[in-house]
Amino acid sequence: MSGTVENMLRLARESDTGTRAMLARNATTPHEVLALLSKDQEPRVRASVIANARAPFAVLQTLTTDECAAVREALARRVADILPTLTSSTHDRLAQVVQPIILRLTEDTVAQIRFIIADAIENLSNVPREAALRLAMDSEIRVAEPVIRLSPLLTEADLLMLLEAPPSAATAQAVARRAGIGEAVTDALIAQGDRIAICLMLENTSSKIRAVSLDDVLNRARFNPEWLPSLMARPALTPDTAIRIAGVVAESLLRPLMQRPDVDPALLFRIRQCVADRLGLPQPNLPAGMSSRQIDPVTKGFPAKSMVWRTDNGGPRF
Repeated sequence: MSGTVENMLRLARESDTGTRAMLARNATTPHEVLALLSKDQEPRVRASVIANARAPFAVLQTLTTDECAAVREALARRVADILPTLTSSTHDRLAQVVQPIILRLTEDTVAQIRFIIADAIENLSNVPREAALRLAMDSEIRVAEPVIRLSPLLTEADLLMLLEAPPSAATAQAVARRAGIGEAVTDALIAQGDRIAICLMLENTSSKIRAVSLDDVLNRARFNPEWLPSLMARPALTPDTAIRIAGVVAESLLRPLMQRPDVDPALLFRIRQCVADRLGLPQPNLPAGMSSRQIDPVTKGFPAKSMVWRTDNGGPRF
């Protein structure tokens, strides 16, 4: 062992905290000295080892179980800085030296440390799939959400598993916001019945929804009017679906009027008839105890059945 290394080892053992921390950050400090400093009693010194760009990954791995959360957080930030620089050509290195560090940090007891890793890997495909799964299943939604929403490593089966046994009350909402979710996933979201998640799924214009499932949502939308703007904005609506949405919107808007006890029931029924006429929807059934002779559209101020869509030289109009 050279005299220089011996001197540095002596400094690592005997000098004050500031000197040891400076030695730990020094890019010329030999690996064996850094290994010694990584076991220093002062967290500041151990964190300084992490900040050293030449610190061996074997030394960094020992710090994944450091008793001080601030040291482990410093390590998580170091790993987060490294990950975007790794490419497919460095995959072997990633698997051998960085992967164990990532996996250990995804199990850390401190949510902030897990979040740092989740935030770093959310868009990456060259990280361990196991790490992405662990983070997606995290009970802290701020940790799981970026991975659920963005990770290219999650499959449709993974998303269905998350919906079957949600680790968090907001897991379904994160799945609903993921781009390109397929029909099996949207079916599961609708079956789960989370009103906010369904609204987010409808807002997600890249989500694929079966026609029969959209009909189910339309039926429920009568009691969930907050869904209506997103339903009306859905891409590629069929004419039948668009008309049905219009009917639900009209019903939602008219509900306060229909619930007024001071308005003639015959008049309320005629309003419903006119809306059905305009939209080409089935006519409403007569309320119990009311005969058709009680309904007089002319004296009530409404046009009769002629209030339908027609076309003339001036263009289409009612």
